[in-house]
Amino acid sequence: MSWSLGETAALALKAARGAGMSWGLAEETAASVVWLHSHGLPGISALCSYLGQYLGQTAAPQSPEGGCPIMTGCALIDGMTDVPETSSQTLDLGHVHAPLLLLPFVARLEPGHYWLQAPGLPGTVSITKGDGWQSHCLRGSGSCKVSLGNRPQVDPALQTITRVDGRFTCCVDRLNAYAYRTYAPATGQSRMSGAGAGLTDND
Repeated sequence: MSWSLGETAALALKAARGAGMSWGLAEETAASVVWLHSHGLPGISALCSYLGQYLGQTAAPQSPEGGCPIMTGCALIDGMTDVPETSSQTLDLGHVHAPLLLLPFVARLEPGHYWLQAPGLPGTVSITKGDGWQSHCLRGSGSCKVSLGNRPQVDPALQTITRVDGRFTCCVDRLNAYAYRTYAPATGQSRMSGAGAGLTDND
């Protein structure tokens, strides 16, 4: 079984909402997951690992407990954090949960040559399809920095994948459990208005 990137985005959005994220953060989360998968990177796995940490989290993006990759990424692309202007400068983001989810935000920074330095991410070579991804890039937190390179960190040519394959079934099931929290329970009034089989089930 496989899922289109559209289906993946819808699931990521609902799962993020079910975990308690605002609509804005949930939409950015979905965009991050789809960007990763379109480049052959395990976005669903990263989100699956992170949402368990997100539930009830009150830590600010730069707190010692580990910041939210989505909030940190939004601060970057919204210009709330000054990014390096030369290759000799680096921006220290502190510890960030599931750093892989932060990568799409860094890639969106103009002029498109910014690099994310984080545990499990190659620091001086382009990411290529088939690279092994260390577990601490998907779960836990890691010290993250942003630097300016002379080319994109992720090869633009990798943007060719259009479906999420069956390897991620377990993660999809777990995200569906989070998404289920967004569904309203059936009521007598909803059944009277035509939802489901009504008050009398004749099947």
